[in-house]
Amino acid sequence: MSQSTEMLSHMKRGKRLTRLIALYEYRVQNITARIRDLRIAGWNIKTDKKRDAHNAIYAEYYLGKPHKIAN
Repeated sequence: MSQSTEMLSHMKRGKRLTRLIALYEYRVQNITARIRDLRIAGWNIKTDKKRDAHNAIYAEYYLGKPHKIAN
């Protein structure tokens, strides 16, 4: 299974994806490239910017509704 497919499966289960989850669970070094691939393929990937306990900004990715956008 490809990295993009694994990440998509994660989000299809209603879970959100962060850089750390992608790195540790799926061995994805460049999450932004994989998210771009999914968006190009027509998947409606949304991004929320969050702040952690140390006030650092990070992104959470999730599937928007509808999941697939017609190209």
